[in-house]
Amino acid sequence: MRIEVTMTEEIFRRFTMFDLFRRRKVWRAPAIWAAILCASAAICFIMSHVRGAKLLGSVLMLVGVGLPLSYFATFASSLKQQILAQGLKRPKHVYTLVLSERAKGISVSNETEHADYEWKNVHHVYRDLTATYLFITKERGFILPHQCIEEGDDVLWALLRKKIPELRRTDLRR
Repeated sequence: MRIEVTMTEEIFRRFTMFDLFRRRKVWRAPAIWAAILCASAAICFIMSHVRGAKLLGSVLMLVGVGLPLSYFATFASSLKQQILAQGLKRPKHVYTLVLSERAKGISVSNETEHADYEWKNVHHVYRDLTATYLFITKERGFILPHQCIEEGDDVLWALLRKKIPELRRTDLRR
């Protein structure tokens, strides 16, 4: 199975949101930060009879909500800059994957590099609505947009089910 991966802004954005917020769960730290500071602010508001408690509560609430909002706004801006830097405003061919049933059946190449990987070394594979994400390692993944798969995403998933154990496969469509 040969997959000529053409990346679009939408596919890249969806993958990045999945990778950071669902797979790596980077939203946890800002959420915990906001919860701690907002809880502290609530305590200050409850103790309003103490001099300066309302002011402190207001500052804690502002920082508790403001920093996570700033964090996510910076993330959105960074994602937009990354899309522009990679030239994804227009669809762009980024790499080609060739998948076969051989032990070393994952072959990836672009204009300058080529690499072969063994199925047994695949870290995890995720099937989303519009693409399948094949992670060779915890940090290195390949996006396989379903629109780029001539045989169809069901044929791809059937191959992945044969070659990758169930514990390292996740179907996100459910």
